[in-house]
Amino acid sequence: MNQTKTQNLHRGGPRRRGGFSLIELVVVVGVIITLISLVLAVSTLLIQANEARQLEAAFANLNTAVQEYEQVIGRPLTYQDRSEQGVRGAYDIPYVVDFGINGLEGYYSVNGAGEACNCGSNSDSHGWEKSIVRLFQLLSRTESAEEVIAKLDPSLFIPVRLANGLPLPNNQDLTTLVDPWGAAIAVVMPGRNWRDSDLGSLEIDSDGTIRTSMETKLGVCRNGQPLFVSSGPDGDIGCLDCSGGSSVRFERTIDNIYSYSPENQ
Repeated sequence: MNQTKTQNLHRGGPRRRGGFSLIELVVVVGVIITLISLVLAVSTLLIQANEARQLEAAFANLNTAVQEYEQVIGRPLTYQDRSEQGVRGAYDIPYVVDFGINGLEGYYSVNGAGEACNCGSNSDSHGWEKSIVRLFQLLSRTESAEEVIAKLDPSLFIPVRLANGLPLPNNQDLTTLVDPWGAAIAVVMPGRNWRDSDLGSLEIDSDGTIRTSMETKLGVCRNGQPLFVSSGPDGDIGCLDCSGGSSVRFERTIDNIYSYSPENQ
């Protein structure tokens, strides 16, 4: 009798499944892939947000350092625009920054993003990234500004090298500032004070200064204060005014990070 029951159980009783079906496996794998994608996307956003905050803190220190330097010299910093190349006078940051080093020309941005703007006749080829190097040279001349610079994240500083990657000759030491994504920071200086004689030839900004070509490309300065610009995660600083070229240059400015909101943003 017991043997008969055992046989019946084997014949008609429930059987244990051998494993998942193919459809079930596909569904499980799909869910896992979706979850991994979501985690990676959120992680990337969090990392970028943290890097942006790091950069904003650096910009705040830079603004303070510039103010300290200007207090010491008793006047605002001056920048020579392309339209002023034939004008006599000394500028803190000349249009063509020359460090007197052969082979330095063309080092440009660290990640090779190139010029701030390369749109037809509106292009500049003087090496805009050198302006931030020149600015650090100036700030290092005053103790109060140098103390503020010392508070910047050391990972944002890199030594300037020759175009071929070699160190500068004669143990020369130049420093530039990069963003968390490895691209050189740009500094946009306001133009000189606008004069009545400029009427009809130069545009006046709300702070009473002329609008420079760099302001047109990267952002108009407010209240006569320098504007620091990062190209953001895409590594391309783009151009706000691309009337002579592709709109792609403008689109690449969308993720730029500024030390403050430019006048034309």
